[in-house]
Amino acid sequence: MDQLTLTSYLKLLACDGVGVLSARKLLDLSKNVNGLFDPSNKQFFADFNIPKSIQNALLQFDKNDVIQEELKFIEKNHINCVGILDDAYPKLLKECADAPILLFYKGDLSLLNNNCLAIVGTRKISAYGKEVTAKLMEHLQSYKPTIVSGMAYGVDIAAYHEARKVNLPTVGIMGTSFKKLYPAMHKNFYNDLFNNGLIITEYAGFNALVPELFTRRNRIIAGLCTATVVIESAETGGSLSTAYFANDYAREVYAVPGKINDEFSKGCLRLIHENRAQLLYNFDHLIADLNWNTTDDPKKQAEVKKQINLNDFTELQQTILKTLQNEPLHIDELALQTQLSMSVLNSELMMLELNGIVVGLPGKMFKVKD
Repeated sequence: MDQLTLTSYLKLLACDGVGVLSARKLLDLSKNVNGLFDPSNKQFFADFNIPKSIQNALLQFDKNDVIQEELKFIEKNHINCVGILDDAYPKLLKECADAPILLFYKGDLSLLNNNCLAIVGTRKISAYGKEVTAKLMEHLQSYKPTIVSGMAYGVDIAAYHEARKVNLPTVGIMGTSFKKLYPAMHKNFYNDLFNNGLIITEYAGFNALVPELFTRRNRIIAGLCTATVVIESAETGGSLSTAYFANDYAREVYAVPGKINDEFSKGCLRLIHENRAQLLYNFDHLIADLNWNTTDDPKKQAEVKKQINLNDFTELQQTILKTLQNEPLHIDELALQTQLSMSVLNSELMMLELNGIVVGLPGKMFKVKD
C-alpha cells in the first residue's frame, strides 16, 4: 500500500464521529479513500447526501501529528496493511457489513485463502477442553485448514499450541494494536506467528485500549472463517459473542457438549439449546458439513448434489425440499409457500433434519444441507 493511501485510511480511522459502518459506507460509495479528504470533491458528498457532521470531520481533519507518528511506528516495526478496497483483503471478511476498513498484520496473509476454522472458548480451559482441542487438531491435520483464534489464555492458546504441533496454518487476531501485545506472556507465541503464521489487528496505536476492543475483535474471528467451534464457555462467556457474530454472518457454529452442571459447558449447551450452534458430536460430522472431504471439481460437486433424489421422499417432503432449493427460508415463510400447517411442517422438517437432508439455522431458518 502506498504512503498516501495508508495515510488516508489512518485518517479515516482517526476521524471523530466516523464509526466502522459509516467509514465502510463512505468507501463503498467513493471507491477511493484518498478522495474523501479532497476539498474539491464536495460534489461526492452532495450526490450521496453525506451528513454535514461527517463532511466536516473529513475535510477539517486536524490530527496529522497522530497520523505521522503512526506511520513511523508502522515503518519501524515492519507492519503490513491491507485496506478493504484492496484485492488482497480477506474475501470472507469483506462480506461482513461491519468489516474493518483497514487491517494491520505481520506474517502470511495468504493463509486466509485456505478454509478457515475459528476455535474459541473460555480462558479457564479444563482437561476435557484441552483433550477435545488436541483431538480436533489431529483430526483436521490432513485437511489443512487455517486455525484462527484470539491468542488469549485458555482455549485460544491451546488451539495455537495444538495446531502448531500438527503443522496446521495458524492465525491470531489481536484485541490491541501492535504497540501492546496482549497477553504479554504470549510474546514468544506472537513472534512465532510473525514468521510462521499470521497476526492481525484492526487497531492502530492511537486507539484507546478499552475492554470493548476484545469483543469487537471477535467479529473478525467469526468473519474470517467458514465456521466457528466453541470448545468450552461459561453461560455468559465472552466467546459466545464470537458465536453470535458468526450467526449474524450466516456462518456455521458448532459447540462441544459437556455436563449440565459444569460451569464451562453451560455456554455451549445454551448455544445448542437456542439453535445457535450445532452439537459437535464427532469430528467427521464437522468435516462432512463443511464439505472439506469433497473435491473442488465443479462436476464432482454437481454429482454430490444429485445424490438427493426427490423420488426418495414423501410428497410432503418433496414439497418442502422444492421450496427450499434456492435459498434458506424462515419457517413462517416456508409454511406460507408450502401451504402446510405448522404442526405438519414441523413434523416433516424434523424427519428431514434427522435424515441429514435439511439443516436448521438460527432464527428458525431452514435450508437444504449442502
